Amino acid sequence: MAEQTIELGWGTGKVTVALGGHLRPLVVAPEPAEPARDPEKKILSALREPDAGPSLEKLCGASRRVLIVVSDGTRVTGAQEFLPVLVRFIKECGVPEEGIQLIVATGMHAPAGRERLEAFLPPEITQNLSVTEHDCRDEGAHFYAGSTSRGTRVHLNKRAAEADLVVLTGSIGLHYFAGFRGGRKSVLPGIAALSSICSNHRLTISGESGFHPLCRNASLDGNPVHEDMLESLTLIPPSFLLNTIVDAEGRVLSLHTGDPVEAHLRGSRELQKRVQVAISGKADCAVVSCGGYPRDSTLIQSHKSVENASVALKDGGSMVVLAKCQDGIGSDTLLSWFEDGSIDSVRRKLVSHYTLHGHTALSMMEKAKRFHIHLVSDLKDDVVRRTGFVPSSSVEKAMEEVLKREKGSVTTLVFPEGSETLPVARE
Repeated sequence: MAEQTIELGWGTGKVTVALGGHLRPLVVAPEPAEPARDPEKKILSALREPDAGPSLEKLCGASRRVLIVVSDGTRVTGAQEFLPVLVRFIKECGVPEEGIQLIVATGMHAPAGRERLEAFLPPEITQNLSVTEHDCRDEGAHFYAGSTSRGTRVHLNKRAAEADLVVLTGSIGLHYFAGFRGGRKSVLPGIAALSSICSNHRLTISGESGFHPLCRNASLDGNPVHEDMLESLTLIPPSFLLNTIVDAEGRVLSLHTGDPVEAHLRGSRELQKRVQVAISGKADCAVVSCGGYPRDSTLIQSHKSVENASVALKDGGSMVVLAKCQDGIGSDTLLSWFEDGSIDSVRRKLVSHYTLHGHTALSMMEKAKRFHIHLVSDLKDDVVRRTGFVPSSSVEKAMEEVLKREKGSVTTLVFPEGSETLPVARE
């Protein structure tokens, strides 16, 4: 078979992957979609005529203090397009500029610092408005908002309590245990205290047997994490949702606005149809790009692409992951979880001492046990080995190792957008 080459994202650049020999490659990616021809017109229309609930103009009528919640730099949302239009619209509705504040929903991520805000927020926003980064570990920054029916004590950033209206923004995408990103995640975990986040995320663990079966990609009904997050929406002032669906370049394809529950549900349904790709069966090998920066900014972010592609790979198969990880691991505690040794011991520890990064470590350990995972990154080799993955200095070296192990005709799936692709077996 003639050699095929394909360019895949790696950090802020591209790498060329040669797929020859006895590999039988098939690209698995969502169908290309056209971005909005007139983004401003589309955004304004979505604000005036939301999917569900009252328009933003009506909600602003009784508001003097508006808090806009925005995603941090690890998320591709189209904020450069929609934020200036959104802020201008709110001011035209009668809210004074000094009454508009932004808070970056970092969740458990570390604050980026003022300089890095300008990498993902428009300069007219950072220069003219009050912008605060949420810090889940700052106990003095939170207030007790109430408890959910599952017992999560929800402590939120005080700025939410000070607002008359909260506008939740971000993008809808796959999430490996909450079902989908976006919507309610802007509140919990977005602007919640660490204790509240851990209490919610602990619902992923179903005793010592492992993960709850409904805590997975594209799963909402019966998903305890999602349902617990939904209840947090009842604990904040009146709110309005602006969520986007973006393409691989971060361009806005569509918007879902209005009532945070209904608009997010409609957007999630659209997203699932877009990213779901039918495959004929599980493959021997998968070559996975996260889609470049920021989707492969850290090992923790890159793991989401490994999760997505893993459902399409045979047990014992090979996976080559292109993830530059230029910002490192993404956690000071992740590696310590691998020191416990066995998967069973980590499961037991998570039941009594849950942390999200322990959750991620367990997920990585389970995959490293099932598959041969080669990681092409900037991380040190010893760091990669501690996770159970195999470090590779280049994609060529990784593919050489795969070809030594895989004999005969090797079915190979190529994921150019691993973080936003959901393979599904064709019935």
